[in-house]
Amino acid sequence: MTTADIVVIALGAVLTIGELWFFLGPRKTTEHVAPKGGVQEVRVVVRAGYDPSTIFVEAGRPVRLLFYRDETADCSERVVFEGFGVDKELPAFETTPIQFTPKEPGDYPFRCGTSVLKGRVVAQIGRDGARANLGKGHAKHG
Repeated sequence: MTTADIVVIALGAVLTIGELWFFLGPRKTTEHVAPKGGVQEVRVVVRAGYDPSTIFVEAGRPVRLLFYRDETADCSERVVFEGFGVDKELPAFETTPIQFTPKEPGDYPFRCGTSVLKGRVVAQIGRDGARANLGKGHAKHG
């Protein structure tokens, strides 16, 4: 094996590891909402997925999700909340507000137009309901 062969193999390995880290590495996956003026608001970045992909809110209070689409991939050009009758276009590099009120506690999934990207809103009872999952399994619950 020549030096050039070793360099090419090493570079290929580094690029492969970098790509795997980008697509499969850790992400911020949950967001607990602190209500502002009666509306629970969360910014969601759309880039090869939803960040955060799980959003905890209080049931019975309005929710405003601000979707910022930071890409031009075809599969992320729409967001669909079937449980709320929402099917909205997300223009690239713009923020699109989606507002609804989860009347009952539960798990409300959302997805892109092609069902490749998925997320969920978890509506819980009471203002502190969303905080119940903070530090779950630990003595400290914040």
